Amino acid sequence: MKFSYKIKFTFLAGIIVLAISSCKKMIDAEPETTVGAANRYRNVFDADAAVIGVYGKVMKLAKPYLLLNELRGDLMDITTNSDANLRQLSEHTATVNNPYADPQPFYEVIVNCNDVLANFKNMYAASKLKQEEFNQRYSDVGAIRSWVYLQLGIHYGNIPYVTNPVVQVNDLKITANFPMLSLPVLIDSLTAFTETLPYTEDYPTGTTLLTTVDGYSTQKFFINKNILLGDLYLWKGQYDKAADRYKRVMDIFGPATTGVGEQFFNQYRISSFANSSITYARILDFSSLTYTPGWRYLFERPQGDNEFNWEMIWSLPFDRNFAPENPFIDLFSPNGGSYLLQPAQQAIDNWNSQTQVYTFAANTASAAEVLRDNFPFDSRGTLTYRIINGKPVIMKYLYNYLGTNNLPINTFAKPGKWFLTRAATLHLHYAEAANRAGKYRLAHAIVNKGINYHYDPLPGGSRIGDVTNIQQTFMSWPYDFDAREGDGPAFRNTWYRNIGIRGRAGLKAVTLPTTDSVTNIENMIIAEDGLELAYEGQRWSDLLRVAIRQNNPAFIADKVYDKLRKSGLSAAAANAARTKLMNKDWFLPFKLN
Repeated sequence: MKFSYKIKFTFLAGIIVLAISSCKKMIDAEPETTVGAANRYRNVFDADAAVIGVYGKVMKLAKPYLLLNELRGDLMDITTNSDANLRQLSEHTATVNNPYADPQPFYEVIVNCNDVLANFKNMYAASKLKQEEFNQRYSDVGAIRSWVYLQLGIHYGNIPYVTNPVVQVNDLKITANFPMLSLPVLIDSLTAFTETLPYTEDYPTGTTLLTTVDGYSTQKFFINKNILLGDLYLWKGQYDKAADRYKRVMDIFGPATTGVGEQFFNQYRISSFANSSITYARILDFSSLTYTPGWRYLFERPQGDNEFNWEMIWSLPFDRNFAPENPFIDLFSPNGGSYLLQPAQQAIDNWNSQTQVYTFAANTASAAEVLRDNFPFDSRGTLTYRIINGKPVIMKYLYNYLGTNNLPINTFAKPGKWFLTRAATLHLHYAEAANRAGKYRLAHAIVNKGINYHYDPLPGGSRIGDVTNIQQTFMSWPYDFDAREGDGPAFRNTWYRNIGIRGRAGLKAVTLPTTDSVTNIENMIIAEDGLELAYEGQRWSDLLRVAIRQNNPAFIADKVYDKLRKSGLSAAAANAARTKLMNKDWFLPFKLN
């Protein structure tokens, strides 16, 4: 095959040149170069360029990914600036001509992946790639293709599934020429393929793809294949397998050994030591909410610092020095952007319905929680959106762009990050799998205040004494957690700093249900997903997966209905949207435009 490969003075091109030129900065580049496959796939550096090229196309999915996964859900609403096409997505009336519902950008990535995968096989057969080099790069691109296909299945239901490298995007416009797979069949196919990938871990240290360009580390650029497999198993209902894949990432450094450091105890643990909690400078004063460090700073931190690495698993940066341009500023910012989307009133109500906790009464059997006076809300809401000129503004993607005065820090720079997966996502999906595997007490602990707290008969106590037989799950892999922390003798094990999703947010724990525990905890997990992960692209897939699993269309329909009926712009559409979703009409019309 022959294809055009455009090289611009960009961050992505910079990585390619670094790989080819032993990390030498690019000075000059031709605006466009057309090369044949034979010349493009010569060695491992060309293979690296192909991998980065795939991720360059993935970055163009940031806008449609976020719109389809969040605006179709219950937490994001349109504004008076939104056009009719955005309104259609929010109100579930999208037509085949809606540009935001066009699957073509996703298939452009897939066609690119098909070509790269075929050429990687040719390179390996011709001894241009070593076994390890082939395994790592082939698995990375194969995982991206599976992830993109999963997104298509979630949103369109029935889609053409093509792996032939000869097929181009225009060919797919005649869908009758290709097999159309339903979502369940597609997930089976994706799982079968992804299971065969020869390498499922992160790129190892020393790999040429791991470098730093313009201050950005590439360490977190690449999809986590174990989490992808976990998500596929979660969709398939293979919960032990899902938990296994998630736990491999949660325990990425293996068991505790003498001399382990901060990274071991903090990375992907939801740790009390990771500078990512909701904290206040003054007791009982909600106006003293701490921004830096803290939960909010997770979304502003420099890409690659310790705390960023402890939380973020897959994150792609935007910067004025490389394409594509950051799409989130136009979507969300009222200053320097078009302010097209805002938090739904339903999302704000969800945050405001929570209760924060100030401290615990130590050394009491009940460990009574002392509630904060006048703190009847979830501060993650306060940090996820901000009121600017009287309007609620989604801020998660704007902290690198807007200053404390709500004006752009630099009018010409549009920096930002696309958060695809972080530790909180991992823990919540693990909890969902563990709950369905019958480990609902463990799932409850992961979501609430952590293993140490919920597996201790005196939670919140002083930890003085023997902890040999407490603060751990006493279950086998992948449900084994040891959070022992004691001082008689001094003892600290792997998960002792884990404080849970709600514990990190300073919230009161949800009471462990005594009846219908699996369904009730599942509902609790999805509610917590919305509080923690709002606007990060997880919402529609979470709602759809559980609605299908519970065979309960009202699980989606009622939530979208509540969003629309509370909207000042879409209340009239609430009943029609609920009726449509109750009929399990969950998918967008499929047409390549």
